[in-house]
Amino acid sequence: MTKPFLSIIKPSSFRTLLQSQPQSQSPPQSSSTLEHRTIPIDATWFMPNSPRNAEQEYQTERIPHARFFNLDKYSRDSPYPHMLPTQQIAKQAFQDLSIRPSDNLVIYDKIGNFSSPRAAFTFKLFGHQRVYLLDNYLNYKACDYPLDLNPVNFKLSSSDAEENEYPLPSAHEFEETYDREVIEYEELCNLVEDNCIGDYLILDARSKERFTGEASEPRPGLSSGHIPTARNLPFTKFLNPEQNNQFRSKEEIETILKDVVEINDINELTTKYPGGIIVMCGTGVTACILKLALDNVLKLHDVVNVRLYDGSWTEWAMRAPKELIVKDV
Repeated sequence: MTKPFLSIIKPSSFRTLLQSQPQSQSPPQSSSTLEHRTIPIDATWFMPNSPRNAEQEYQTERIPHARFFNLDKYSRDSPYPHMLPTQQIAKQAFQDLSIRPSDNLVIYDKIGNFSSPRAAFTFKLFGHQRVYLLDNYLNYKACDYPLDLNPVNFKLSSSDAEENEYPLPSAHEFEETYDREVIEYEELCNLVEDNCIGDYLILDARSKERFTGEASEPRPGLSSGHIPTARNLPFTKFLNPEQNNQFRSKEEIETILKDVVEINDINELTTKYPGGIIVMCGTGVTACILKLALDNVLKLHDVVNVRLYDGSWTEWAMRAPKELIVKDV
């Protein structure tokens, strides 16, 4: 059995990790203190039409010693929002946050499970070995675990930044990982146009109404609808609203997936979809909820490869020929 791409951790296990290993408060002065520090990362992100401000909320409430990861700041220049960063931008993020290769990163967001799976996926994609997704912050608060409500005092000096030259994977290693974990528009479009897409299961995490074309997309002027052969699996189905939107159990997720895909046994995926699974959403954020649920909760990483379509529906609707935009209304 292979290891999953990253790990999901419950609040109690996170507390155990904190108590058993050094925490990071301010950047350490000696390399002797660098072994397996545990660093919480607040990766909260809100939809553009939300009145909430993630960075302001980080300033007033966070897990002690947490650093803030801005999903939009560490994104490559693109017509499409918060695309995965380049290697150079990722390296800058590691250095800005004073992250060392030996650190345990525990990623969370204040919605519960919304943007944190995307951030956790990003850190792992760029080579960090010890990445955990906290499932989740709302349950952490419900357990009355410690919170820091004081002004943030973490600041990385220029000398610390120089010491913190984060060693990214080689270009070859990164390309191998990227191709395994991510699919880009050109490859996906070719699969559709060449009628090879039937070998792949496309799961779209948007709402049913956006998927069918009944409702408009949040982005003005962007068509709703879906990619040919795609199946709709809203990300909310994998989360339990009665438990602060933590991930559902393995058994529940398996039942949901089998119902959506119309199979009786999860192992049928390998024969029905030899190309693997492609997950997508509006902009590549909530698709990572599907990916982590399939890889980490359902353990599909031992059965079939799951790839993220980074540009997701926004890119597809802006670039694909009109005949490749399907509406069910």
